[in-house]
Amino acid sequence: MCGTESLRVVESEYIAPLVGRLLTITLRCEKCGYRDVSIYNLELHEPTKVTFKVENVDDLNAKVIRSSTAKVSIPELGAEIKPGIKAESFVTNVEGILQRILDIAELLLGWSETDEARRRAEEAIENIKKAMQGKIVFHLIIEDPYGNSAIIGDQKKLIVEKIKSTEP
Repeated sequence: MCGTESLRVVESEYIAPLVGRLLTITLRCEKCGYRDVSIYNLELHEPTKVTFKVENVDDLNAKVIRSSTAKVSIPELGAEIKPGIKAESFVTNVEGILQRILDIAELLLGWSETDEARRRAEEAIENIKKAMQGKIVFHLIIEDPYGNSAIIGDQKKLIVEKIKSTEP
């Protein structure tokens, strides 16, 4: 990014529960601090749909592993993170997913050109913040056509289903 001719590349392989073997590749420029992390699944699985019921603040700590081919949705908030050409894999927790959605909602609020669009964005932001405080019960759903995503949390609140394959 900065024009220097060196870039540090670190590859690490590890095993993630419910997902299997993963490869992370981290690129870092020592000069400007540019950093990029890519996560690749080294195994393919059956298509899955994972649903996690979030009922309180403690549930926000459940770990979420999302492959680049997975769709993440929270129906109660009307929120989706869809796969696409530049979709990223990530490892976070439920609160991190909510933060990503909040960031987008705040951008949309700034871009709102009508009173109705502004009202909808403000309402979405308010509901996301309530969810982040554990004041709204909701379901986090991950649908992955290659079965390489997972939610690691209270097993009593987790439903893992095999689904028919759909192209991302």
